[in-house]
Amino acid sequence: MANKPDQSDRKQGFIVNTTIDTILKVGVLFLIIFLCFKIVRPFLSILLWGVIISIILFPVFQRMNRWFGNRYKISSLVIMIVALSLLVLPSIWLVNQLVVGVRFLADGIREGNIMIPEPSEAVSDWPLIGEWLYDRWFHLAQNFGESIKGFMPQIVSWGEKMLGALANTGIGVLQFAVSIIMAGIFLIFFEKGSESGKRIFNRLAGERGEEFLNISLLTIRSVAAGVLGVAVIQTTLMGLGLIIAGIPLAAVWIIVILIMTIAQLPVLLFNVPLIIYLFAFRDPVPAVLWSLFFLISGLSDNYLKPMIMGKGAKVPMLVIFLGAIGGFMAFGFIGLFLGAILLSLGYKLYVTWVSAN
Repeated sequence: MANKPDQSDRKQGFIVNTTIDTILKVGVLFLIIFLCFKIVRPFLSILLWGVIISIILFPVFQRMNRWFGNRYKISSLVIMIVALSLLVLPSIWLVNQLVVGVRFLADGIREGNIMIPEPSEAVSDWPLIGEWLYDRWFHLAQNFGESIKGFMPQIVSWGEKMLGALANTGIGVLQFAVSIIMAGIFLIFFEKGSESGKRIFNRLAGERGEEFLNISLLTIRSVAAGVLGVAVIQTTLMGLGLIIAGIPLAAVWIIVILIMTIAQLPVLLFNVPLIIYLFAFRDPVPAVLWSLFFLISGLSDNYLKPMIMGKGAKVPMLVIFLGAIGGFMAFGFIGLFLGAILLSLGYKLYVTWVSAN
């Protein structure tokens, strides 16, 4: 009878020891994960974007491999050089002009001397709205400083945040360049990466792992082509028009248009004041021609998206909007692209999981 308490004590001691051992192992595991995340965190957006770029460019990489006889390193190097050239060369001008424009706007906001230009006399001759628009525009231009004086602290605070975000475009371009280099490295080891991806999805989703993997690849390429690709094309068209037409602060407006197009906001919201400006300060014929160009460019997404996106993964506009804006706030300029793709991917995986029988 005396042995029973001893056996009970041993059993309890074994349970306590096992529990402590499990807690220590789990604790060490979480500590390692936390420290790894802490180390990788500064490079997280770059690594994620590098993986996404490699997935987007993989079909091109396959074609290059066939041309170069399955020489992965040469194919990857060619893709990196071309992608970096397309990114860096236009970015040099854009960042330089953006710094000048941001500095001008920042000085104006701090000193409170940003003024609205007075309308030309030609505005009053416009049919229907000419006199009404001229009177209110002229009154606002004359009293703009007094009108906003009471709101100046809020305007300064909001303006500095926005201008700071725009000024980080240069850092964003640098991050893009590093991400392209990372994507080239990932493409070289695509076989191991593909096998690792399948194992990870099989671990997480079991028998449906391959299905979720295919949905992820389809969503990333679809959103990249149908949303980001169209946004870049549309912004390029609009940007070239702004530069050639000599619109003030063109670089700032190019970034604004890029944000709008990625966030799925209609470019018409930008085109309306732009067209009013053209007719107010340009001769009638150039104003009409440029207005037609900007209207066609602003509506180009309506026929570019069906052409490029095809039957890709459909994602609601609200998801892309929240992803682009949230990504911009979380990761800066690179987050515009990263956020839209990641949130769209999360949405598609969630819908697929919920709709499973």
